Amino acid sequence: MQPAIYVDVLLAVNLFINYFLLLAAAKFLGVPKKQWRLVLGAALGAAYSLAILLPAIPVILNMAVKIVLSASIVWVAFPIKSWKMFFKSMGCFYAMNFAFAGFMLAFWYFIGPPGLVIKNSVVYLSISPIILILSTVVCYVVLRIVFRVIGKQENQSTLCTLQITMDHKTVSCTARIDTGNSLVEPFSHAPVAVVEYEILQSILDMAMQEAMRSPIGAGTAQPPVTAGIRMIPFHSIAGQGVLPAFRPDECIVDCGKQKMKANQVYIAVCRQKIGSGEFSALLNPDLLTQELL
Repeated sequence: MQPAIYVDVLLAVNLFINYFLLLAAAKFLGVPKKQWRLVLGAALGAAYSLAILLPAIPVILNMAVKIVLSASIVWVAFPIKSWKMFFKSMGCFYAMNFAFAGFMLAFWYFIGPPGLVIKNSVVYLSISPIILILSTVVCYVVLRIVFRVIGKQENQSTLCTLQITMDHKTVSCTARIDTGNSLVEPFSHAPVAVVEYEILQSILDMAMQEAMRSPIGAGTAQPPVTAGIRMIPFHSIAGQGVLPAFRPDECIVDCGKQKMKANQVYIAVCRQKIGSGEFSALLNPDLLTQELL
């Protein structure tokens, strides 16, 4: 006989499980995570759990609904900047779900709790909140241990959100803290953040945009002189040259647990893509030593 299903327990169980699955995926991907986005994504998954109350859904339809639902959850929970990042996040989220499903299968096989129901790809556990919390935390810890064993460490400390304000206009992007970026402005020795031109275009005036569009690199002519622009020499594997840079009105670096206001910083403009869609800026680590908010 199938046990009674309580809607409040159903929603709570799936909200709790989905949150930890998203948290594990975020740590594995090394993306900046916002708690409200993770909770919202988990709530979306929990809402779907009500499908357990419906008659059995055909396999093909159930699969299609799950794919759409998963895409929606990933889109809500993670800062998606490109299709590549979207599919990578989807794959990671599915991997977390498969790992959890394996854990639940083992739980079913060895313990066989009478209050466990799986229908329409939805899990219902009629157990006490304490056991639910302990079992989910154990599963999460096991996943974290597996990540460490296979050498996939949390990369959260290297990714952050960069917010730049100029002339009362603000843009933001995902940035990587690059220990290999030691660029500084030659006169003030202020640390430099390298950002893609497409990110900055909307906050630059026409004169600065024209200067920034000039081809710069080894063997190229200097761009027209524009007030507020500094030239930052750089050396890389691809060669050497200079990057045009400006000093923003405000620059905020949000690393999740810490948020910093960079009072001394120059933003260098890069015409090429920097992070293949995963990030759009490279930060000098010295930026993290400035004023905490």
